[in-house]
Amino acid sequence: MFNSNLTLRNYKRIRTKYSTQIEEGMFDPNGFMEDMKPFFADRERKYLAYTSEKNEIDDRQPPKTKIIKVNNKIHAGMFNVVVDQAVNHFVGKPVKLDYDVTTKQRNLLQKMKDRLVGNLIDSPTTPKEFDEFNSKVESMRFNMLNPDTATFQGACGVAFRLIEPKKVGKSWELWASNIEPWRAEKYENGAIYIKEKYDPYIKKYYDEMILVTEKTIYTYNQYVETTVPYLTAAFKKMEEVSNPLGVIYLSEFKNNTNRYCDFEVAEEIGDALDRTFSDQQNEIEQFKLAYMLITGTTLGEKEAAKMMESLGIINLKDPSAKAEYVTKDLFKDFNEFHIDLLKKQFYTICKAIDFNDEVFKSNSSGEARKWQIITLEAKTNTKEQYFTEGLKECSETIAAFMEQVQKVKIDPSKVIYTFTRSLPTDLSYLSESLPKLAPYVSKRTIQSQIPFVTDVDYENEMIDAESGESYPSGEYSARKGGVVTDDES
Repeated sequence: MFNSNLTLRNYKRIRTKYSTQIEEGMFDPNGFMEDMKPFFADRERKYLAYTSEKNEIDDRQPPKTKIIKVNNKIHAGMFNVVVDQAVNHFVGKPVKLDYDVTTKQRNLLQKMKDRLVGNLIDSPTTPKEFDEFNSKVESMRFNMLNPDTATFQGACGVAFRLIEPKKVGKSWELWASNIEPWRAEKYENGAIYIKEKYDPYIKKYYDEMILVTEKTIYTYNQYVETTVPYLTAAFKKMEEVSNPLGVIYLSEFKNNTNRYCDFEVAEEIGDALDRTFSDQQNEIEQFKLAYMLITGTTLGEKEAAKMMESLGIINLKDPSAKAEYVTKDLFKDFNEFHIDLLKKQFYTICKAIDFNDEVFKSNSSGEARKWQIITLEAKTNTKEQYFTEGLKECSETIAAFMEQVQKVKIDPSKVIYTFTRSLPTDLSYLSESLPKLAPYVSKRTIQSQIPFVTDVDYENEMIDAESGESYPSGEYSARKGGVVTDDES
């Protein structure tokens, strides 16, 4: 599993190399593929280990002996446990979108003047441009893509999302998709992603590499395993066009600074669990729990096989000979202790939680259980910060598209993404703690922290409607001195 090329130092140097090439306009697609090949292969290997399609136990050879007839290759599934646990914890519920409506430009003196002259400042509401932005996000199904993106992020150490402008009929639309981490890389000044396509004329598949910078988009093609003379297996430059959006529309979702996956530091322990489960299953399937013991005579292999196949019994001619079974002990307590020890170490190193532990079978409150999963919370907080950065890059692409195509301008830095933990919510604790924050934060901020509130503006409108403030009424006119005007009547 260890590859001397897969060092952090080598990876950083390769990133520096191709970032410089992009900056100087000297990008080499074939050199890029050659240098990134071991890192791409390692990302794919880790994802296949997560999905249980290919694991280290699959390459285990059977012992060279006639006694052992079975060779199980069971995967314990610990890798998907640790990845899915974190994914469900921080993106298991849809990510909520909001817009920062604070007016920071109003200083204290202006606020005091407004209060003295009786100016009424309207409650902050989201602009109409945000509704269009939100509509774009919903049409691209971000809430469907987010769990898959987080899965790539945890299993491979990094994930990529492509938000690409496509022409549909006479209009342009934005299409969003996840790119496999072993087919993409992003730098500060450019991004590269590869898609497999099909040429219907020569009936061959080919790889299309796209290099996106803020100014230019480069396209390279590579035909693989072809016998056509003029087609080579190397990438060839096909097209160079200007970037209409002026942004790099491939977003990166890192798992951490060094792009390590969730189980990277505990792969050996996971492989040890696979071997332990497989060995125990071998013992059970092969009926090695009991051995035949024959005393008083010598029985050859051929003779014993012949008697067992024909009669199902062993016929011993020597009157003093005896055949009996000797039971083999499996050391149940030791095996359970060994497996529990491996699991505990795996969960500890990966900062994951064993929810089958006795602690979670008690009647503890939801708030008390949060302290029991503090390590998982700390890990997902880090993942959430990097995930938010990726979503902000997506926001910049959407805002650039709206400005270029629809002539609608919105500040992407004010789009707020709120994550809701997938844990049982203690509503009684929440109802006691949130009102205590009122003197220090705005009402809107407090409302956004309530798990079941998905649209703060809608909730405020419903509150106004239920209290009668949205309609002309007796209470409304009383606040103006009790005089009902013709317009109000």
